[in-house]
Amino acid sequence: MTTSEGGMITTNDKDIAQKAKMIRSHGQRQRYFHEILGYNYRVTDIAAAIGLCQLGKLEEFNKRIRNAEFLRGRLSGIRGLVTPHVRPNVKHVFHQYTVRITQDFAISRDELKKKLLDKGTATEIYYPLPIHKQPLYRSLGYNDYLLNSEKAAERVCR
Repeated sequence: MTTSEGGMITTNDKDIAQKAKMIRSHGQRQRYFHEILGYNYRVTDIAAAIGLCQLGKLEEFNKRIRNAEFLRGRLSGIRGLVTPHVRPNVKHVFHQYTVRITQDFAISRDELKKKLLDKGTATEIYYPLPIHKQPLYRSLGYNDYLLNSEKAAERVCR
């Protein structure tokens, strides 16, 4: 779905709606009174009109949900391969379908990537280097050891 620029949030939670409105408008609930850190995330009228029109096509756009269900059905029983978990009452549109391998998976992530490519299925390794290890953050003095981030960078692929 596109709005050409900007985006939208939908919720039935009044507190989330209020906070989102404040964040998109410089943290203001009332004009010129900034209660929280916010930004200028207000979408233009034209972009909003495009977004409203696109909402009518949302289910058609969400083919990824069906694709993810297909993949989960085929992959969920494989030892050492962890598929995405979607909590009850939550809808995930699967912009990316990311799987994680555990230590008891039969082959390495890179070997899996190659085998899938040999079968005609391309995969990507997003963020192979965790953010805290990126050159910018190193130059700013970050030298942290963040176990979960580093494990994820080594074990996920989409």
